[in-house]
Amino acid sequence: MYINKLLLKEFGKFNNKEIRLNPGLNLIYGPNESGKTTIKEFIVGMLYGIDKSRGLGAKLDNYKLRKPVNGNGYSGKAYVSYKGKSHLIERSFLRTNKNAALTEIETGKEVRLKKPNSFQGILFNVDKSTYVNTLCIGEHGAAPGKELADELGNYVLNLTTTKNADIDKAEAINYLKQEKKHYDNRKQLAQIEKYEADMAALGDVDAELEKIREKRREELDAYNMEIARLKREARQLVNEADAAIPDEDEDRERSRIFLDVEALPEEEPKNFKKDRKLTDNIFIILLTGIAVVALVTFLVHWLHFQKSIRQLFTICSIAFVAITMIDDMYRKGFFDGDEKLPDEEEFHKMVYELGRATESRTVRIEIDKNFQEAHDAKLELLKFQEHDAVVKRERYYELRGKRDILREEYETLEKEKRAIDLAIDTINTLSVDIYNDFGSQLNESISEMVSIITDGKYSKVLLDDTMHISVLDGDHYMGIEYLSSGTMEQIYLAVRLCIASLLCEDKMPVIVDDIFTAYDSRRLRNTLYCMSRIKTDQIIILTSNEAIGDMLDDLSMDYNYIEL
Repeated sequence: MYINKLLLKEFGKFNNKEIRLNPGLNLIYGPNESGKTTIKEFIVGMLYGIDKSRGLGAKLDNYKLRKPVNGNGYSGKAYVSYKGKSHLIERSFLRTNKNAALTEIETGKEVRLKKPNSFQGILFNVDKSTYVNTLCIGEHGAAPGKELADELGNYVLNLTTTKNADIDKAEAINYLKQEKKHYDNRKQLAQIEKYEADMAALGDVDAELEKIREKRREELDAYNMEIARLKREARQLVNEADAAIPDEDEDRERSRIFLDVEALPEEEPKNFKKDRKLTDNIFIILLTGIAVVALVTFLVHWLHFQKSIRQLFTICSIAFVAITMIDDMYRKGFFDGDEKLPDEEEFHKMVYELGRATESRTVRIEIDKNFQEAHDAKLELLKFQEHDAVVKRERYYELRGKRDILREEYETLEKEKRAIDLAIDTINTLSVDIYNDFGSQLNESISEMVSIITDGKYSKVLLDDTMHISVLDGDHYMGIEYLSSGTMEQIYLAVRLCIASLLCEDKMPVIVDDIFTAYDSRRLRNTLYCMSRIKTDQIIILTSNEAIGDMLDDLSMDYNYIEL
């Protein structure tokens, strides 16, 4: 990209000032205070805009310094060529009416900007900070000696590790490390470990509780089985007519079931049923039914009902009597047989009746008191154990709930810490990759340019992994801080020009503003020759040194000359 024409409509000391530029080398000559630096700031302002500072700094900021002395406007235009097409860029710098526009001249179509008031991403990709610190070279202004060396080292370190002169890798990493301290989760981790230790001390509370409940179920099952066995023995005693009835002492040893059951007398019949009543006789029931049917039939005929009605009454009477007789016989057990076992209620009643049938010999069938007491004691113990296990289980889950809450807090903080660690690792990895990509190229390019500028006095320049710059002096390397200010500035220029060649793929205009004051004629001539070799579309030299034009002529270099 290169600039064809500048139109300073209202900018600094200029009003409708037009400057035509060519691709390649442009030399703008003017004495001191002729507006050379203003032109440089206008170019930067047209490309990136001019921001107004706030507070006390606003009195001396670039916005205030470049605002027109006369008139209310603050604007300009520039014609640029980019990828074979001509564009018009227009910009108003006024804080109250700040705007920028880009028009494609051949079609007259206004190009939509990707960012408000910015041409970045359309005409170029280099950010303002990198452009100003790399491609736009003004008088250095730094103090001589170590301060200049430190500034140069920091500049190279930032550019070679981040590709941005304003991004300080060390400062960025230090900032991330300070931020990481805000996410310290060691306190949460210590509390989590304490909760987990307390939980481990409680053991497997679920398994313990289930084991106690299983023992309780087993005890109840064993108890119920024993009761069922004793009930079966009692039923067997009731049904065995010839069963031997032990005496009282033998019975106390057996100790069977809950009730006192007395032995049957010898004269007691095998059938345990009571003496039957007259109505229990089946023949009596049948004769009664026949008599009822005969009586109904007689009354129906005697009252002279119609034949059909008489028949109906007779049939209904027979059916009613038959059903009633069958139901009564069923209730009285005529269809059950004599060997039917009594149900539970009859069993207790029979046991009671049998117990009253004799006074001479007794059989005691009851639960063993020791068995019952042992059973009750086990259940009571298991009850207390279950209560303790439930309390332990509740405590366990209370601790686990608190631990889980802390674990979420811990994981949230840990996630932030991992993100910061990843950011630091990424910065370090990228910086190494960036340096490895062109570190050796940068050393070779700077060494070649410095060798040309110094007529071979310093033929080798070395940038180590910390971006400290040393030069080969004789047979050893000497730090740049030990060189003269003029030599440091020349190396500084060589570093910036070489980095510009390696980093700035957009080939934006390189601007050099009166930087040759500390150069002798020999080194100045060599520097101009080096600048002509830079791989960019346009170089703009602003100078008050009249000899530069003559030097360019001596070098047979083509250039566009502009005098202010």
